[in-house]
Amino acid sequence: MNEKEALECLADKNWRKNHLYKIKTKDKRLAIMVGNEAQEDYREKQTDRDIILKARQLGFSTEKIIDYLDETVTNRNTTSAILAHKKEKVQTLFEIAKLAYKYLPARLKQRVSFDNRNELQFPDINSKIYITTDTRAETVHNLHISELAFMRNAEDVLLAALESVPEKGGKISIESTANGMVGPMYDIWDDPHSEFKKHFYNWMWDKEYRIETNKTLEQLESEYRPLALEYGLIPDIVKQLKIDKEQLAFYISKVRRHKVKVMQEYPCTAIEAFIASGRNVFSSAVINKHQPIPPIEKKWGDTLIWEKPLKGFRYIVAVDTSEGLGLDNAVIEVFNAYTGNQAAEFVNSYVPPDELAHYALNIAKWYNHALIIPEINGSGISFLDKIKNVYANIYRRETFDKRSKKLKRTLGWRTTATTKPKLVDDLEEAMRSKDIQINSRETIKECKTFVRTTEPGKQGFGAEGNKKDDRVIGCGLAVQGFRYLPQFKAPKTIAQKKLDDCIEKKRLSKYFPQEQQVLTGRNRPRYRLRK
Repeated sequence: MNEKEALECLADKNWRKNHLYKIKTKDKRLAIMVGNEAQEDYREKQTDRDIILKARQLGFSTEKIIDYLDETVTNRNTTSAILAHKKEKVQTLFEIAKLAYKYLPARLKQRVSFDNRNELQFPDINSKIYITTDTRAETVHNLHISELAFMRNAEDVLLAALESVPEKGGKISIESTANGMVGPMYDIWDDPHSEFKKHFYNWMWDKEYRIETNKTLEQLESEYRPLALEYGLIPDIVKQLKIDKEQLAFYISKVRRHKVKVMQEYPCTAIEAFIASGRNVFSSAVINKHQPIPPIEKKWGDTLIWEKPLKGFRYIVAVDTSEGLGLDNAVIEVFNAYTGNQAAEFVNSYVPPDELAHYALNIAKWYNHALIIPEINGSGISFLDKIKNVYANIYRRETFDKRSKKLKRTLGWRTTATTKPKLVDDLEEAMRSKDIQINSRETIKECKTFVRTTEPGKQGFGAEGNKKDDRVIGCGLAVQGFRYLPQFKAPKTIAQKKLDDCIEKKRLSKYFPQEQQVLTGRNRPRYRLRK
């Protein structure tokens, strides 16, 4: 390589990163850092605002330390900061930067001064890079936040750190493994309008994550199936993710070691990464069956419509009330009783029970005088008082009358420590078997953060952290409406009726025989072909 070629190489940042910086490898060697597949993919796609969700030990902390060290030693008046998620990690990350600087070629090796043990200052170019747990209230041009999901007071730290980076020319990157569906890591990742570009790297990006085995792929799949069922993992992982038997053998070994936590440490999908606390009611496999679609219309202020009322079809209107003080949401969920399709959704945290009654009545009447199933805990009693004298089609539950010692039917659904597990379990089964279809993006988000809990007042289930669960409860009430309604045969659509009329008019009945229901003496349906 001649001098001109050498200068061209030194001017290329990617060349410098792959040829000049040394790191300590997993097998205890000192070697030039060469980007692995995940790192190289990220380098091609990175922007000035990135968030990286990853599996364990893919090297992204090292990647960003080397990246920002290179930015710091090759540019004047530059401050770079790496935020560790805990104090014990500060020195570990600083050793990576210190080692990489130590073995730099003399041409790039700026004079350094050590003001403290976790900072490299380059006085000749007025630049520095440091590892810390906060940004010291100063301007930072390159900021990397490591393991945000595990950081204490993450929201406060993140807010201060982000404000320290200039909008123009500043760079921010965040990387972390997932840690449940609470905190800023999940909020940023789940926000479709976030300023950060999302990068997800599962465990399959690391080619070392494999185990040699003499077993066949079929044997390994048979071994994996009961584990997938027990821990809520992807059932058809080989087909869906195109992995080979060595990778499957590796994954099975990690499942046996980490159990449900394998989804956090070695995620296959982004959803799976966050649903890993072991307390989630709805597994990633169940949630993946329900994909949000945009509503076709908006009525009555906050009512989202996915399906307008179909003639001849019955509907269920489930109502979860609130005090209207801006804390909990008041929710109305509408489902087609025949198809299970989510037809509409109303959500507002400032609507008191009496106003909610007007919304519910309008919606129920529009949907072919639907069955209303209200939860009557707390403010639900006020809601029921408003509708019971003006609307007849209301859910009735069976209760035991101690005086008459007989069962009687009482208006509304009451949630207790006994009935809530049934409501939740029935909803999970309905979503898993696709007896219902959830269309609302926000409802699916609430399902992701709905967990088993021991918090008082939640009867064993509720939203994780400061999330909400009102939509989930609304859907659970709707499923109870499905159980309450008698099983009817779905009416024919207009298209089906027109086809039948056309067949009859053209005397083609003998070529298109139709089933005709006949009631027997035992009241069991039997079918015969029309002659």
